[in-house]
Amino acid sequence: TLDDGRPGGFYLARFRNLSEKHPKFIRGYGFEGGSGCRMFPSGTNVHGFGASFKEEVRKNQGAYISMGAFGEVLARYENYVDLDPVVKDKWGIPALRFHYKFGDNEHRMAEDMKETAQEMFEAAGFEIVNVRSRVLTEGWSIHELGTARMGNDPKTSVVNQFQQSHDVKNLFVVDGSGFVSASCQNPTWTIMALCWRSCDYLADEFRKGNL
Repeated sequence: TLDDGRPGGFYLARFRNLSEKHPKFIRGYGFEGGSGCRMFPSGTNVHGFGASFKEEVRKNQGAYISMGAFGEVLARYENYVDLDPVVKDKWGIPALRFHYKFGDNEHRMAEDMKETAQEMFEAAGFEIVNVRSRVLTEGWSIHELGTARMGNDPKTSVVNQFQQSHDVKNLFVVDGSGFVSASCQNPTWTIMALCWRSCDYLADEFRKGNL
């Protein structure tokens, strides 16, 4: 029981489109959640008004379990960044402008997130289940990745497999900029692994006198 308000966090790793193909969407998602007493403004999510609101707060306080799903967004040509032709910062540098929308695959995935979450809660024997289908605003929950695409062709990418610039050979972009897509997991370990590979390559090339 969580009635004593003991907090706890959990993560449910991706399980869609691994061994079996889902009929409605590709790629997958994971769930992140927590439990126990919550800080203000948790009451803003409680239903009711007046006496019914107070009753809901008393009934649920300390026994909450909530979770949200985070899924992969497919890379599409319609999603890109460019330089704003009008807006500039105080140094006169054009501001970065984002063109980014969810597609059909993301919306179908979101519907499955809702249905699956409800199935999990009901199977666990939860007494009160409140599931909402709400796709968050684009950019609400992100890891900053992309804009310097990794690839073999200088015409369609910025860096090579070692995150070395095609145009400036002694420039290495060793962060998340080279990603062409992002999974539903956090990217930190992948960024570190790519950086490690880049550093090994950079050191070898430097010893050879190529840099």
